[in-house]
Amino acid sequence: MRVLLAASSSPARLHNLVPLAWALRAAGHDVKIAGEPSFVDEILTTGCVAVDLDPAEFAALWRPAVVVSDAAVSAEAGTVRLRGPLDEPGPGFDTVPPSLREPAAGARPIRHVPYFGPVEVPGWLRRKARRSRVLLSLSDATQAGPVFDAVAGLDAEVVWATDPASIPPGVPMPPNVRLVDAAPPAAVLPTCAAVIHDGDASLALAAAAHGLPQLSLTETPIATRIAAAGAGHVGPASAVTELASLRGAAEALREEIAALPAPRDVVAELTRA
Repeated sequence: MRVLLAASSSPARLHNLVPLAWALRAAGHDVKIAGEPSFVDEILTTGCVAVDLDPAEFAALWRPAVVVSDAAVSAEAGTVRLRGPLDEPGPGFDTVPPSLREPAAGARPIRHVPYFGPVEVPGWLRRKARRSRVLLSLSDATQAGPVFDAVAGLDAEVVWATDPASIPPGVPMPPNVRLVDAAPPAAVLPTCAAVIHDGDASLALAAAAHGLPQLSLTETPIATRIAAAGAGHVGPASAVTELASLRGAAEALREEIAALPAPRDVVAELTRA
């Protein structure tokens, strides 16, 4: 069966499509991902076949049996939507678990499989940690001061992939913070006890899939819903001291995600259609 995936020029949105693309290919289907020419190199990193044409234009030429579209891409009638943490609820498949969504007519859950692109396990991660680990992800290093103050008393190694020169002058770094060249979530999250981030929706949902309590320093829709489920906090860095008490709810959220239909199960449904 020919299946076309329509991707917008957003790595996070593309990554939400990839597990389904792989499942379709593993089932023997002919899968192509269409996107803007400037985005083709990003599509190629997924290991899938890329097409540098407008999805609707290529669909008219190739005539796929099924078209699956990211929710940010204009779609023709009959296209199957795949929604993720950056999208509002609606009809189609949704990788955000039901407990983190408002009910939507025609919505069908699919298990979230975290994907962040190709990664190499960094050398520092090949050694066993001496204590629990917290992943820190900040896009704005000016937030480092309050975060460092909050984590200084934790009995945990706080790992942050950043350039030391980006930290504002005069900000003291506590001894339990470790700066590294790379901390790919796909490799690091399974080794962590908690996550601190600044609202990254993809990282938030990945942390939920791993059953990790999390603190979002920025209010976003997905972070707010994770907090409402008792698996995280949204607010100042000082809330990091409360994350350990959220482990039970975080693990319950992980179990909910794991119980949802896997991408391979969705492949069977698409094939029957």
